[in-house]
Amino acid sequence: MKKFILLSLVSLIFFNCSSDGSDDSGDTNNCPKPDGLSVYNLTNTTATLSWNDNMNSSLYQVEYGPLGFTLGSGTTTSVPHPYTNIENLLPQTQYAFYVNVYCNDQGNYSDWAGPYSFVTLDHNPYCDEPTSFNLSLFGDSLGFDYVELDWDNGADGFEIEYGLTGFNLGNGTIQTSSRTVNGLTAETTYDFYVRNDCSNYDYGYSNWVGPLTITTESLPSNPNCIDPTNFTSLGTGTNTDGSKYFDFTWTHPNSQNSWEVARIIAGTSFDPTTANIIATSYDSVRLTYGSSTSGQAYDFYLRANCGGSNGYSGWVGPITVTAQ
Repeated sequence: MKKFILLSLVSLIFFNCSSDGSDDSGDTNNCPKPDGLSVYNLTNTTATLSWNDNMNSSLYQVEYGPLGFTLGSGTTTSVPHPYTNIENLLPQTQYAFYVNVYCNDQGNYSDWAGPYSFVTLDHNPYCDEPTSFNLSLFGDSLGFDYVELDWDNGADGFEIEYGLTGFNLGNGTIQTSSRTVNGLTAETTYDFYVRNDCSNYDYGYSNWVGPLTITTESLPSNPNCIDPTNFTSLGTGTNTDGSKYFDFTWTHPNSQNSWEVARIIAGTSFDPTTANIIATSYDSVRLTYGSSTSGQAYDFYLRANCGGSNGYSGWVGPITVTAQ
């Protein structure tokens, strides 16, 4: 009797365990997953992901990320065709992607297919990099709150990224509409990068070029009348009447058209009320002084006259020139 009871108990336990897992057909996904995963049109920042599907579905899910990422932690997108273009990748970086398909007749998604891994290029064969990246050579390209940048080999679009010197790319400020960067802080050093934007043709971006490190100028004494810059002597000589001439040039904001040049004996204290001052409306000018002595060194200063309530800029200089 004891043997019969023991056998009956063992049989009951076995029957219950078998019943828990005897029929798992309902858990099987009969929606076939895609195959033939591949990548083409690969650049430094973009790629086209593709796959095969025998279901002729109109909805696919794609998830991608750095090689080794866990499903659910990547970037996910849904597309109506068996391919998708992805962008904003990092050059020379390993990535992987997965894809599944929605089976309309079953009302569910297939299992994920993948991972399929790939490595981005170190450059973009379809989008050249800018060259000769520097401050603009035209006009006044540097101020206390702005810089005007320039480069060659541009594309239809571009991106400038900038920040305090030493910042990491990706953490700066992006600008796409102008080569002049405004809103900077006076006497502050910035790093600037630029890249071509070829995305209008689905070619992504070039590599970044930079950093170009620039320090903004000092805050002007009169923000309504910016100090001239690049005040330079172009030489001196003697006119036929024996008077001495001094040639100068400088750069300035486009709104300025009137200046004053002051002259004193070199090494003496500058006092505008007693200096010999000549007004001019030219930014490349020859100034003649009858009371000049050959071999005498003179200090020259310059300021802009912005007129009306805008007043004058601060004096810049001195430039020391010895009369011939």
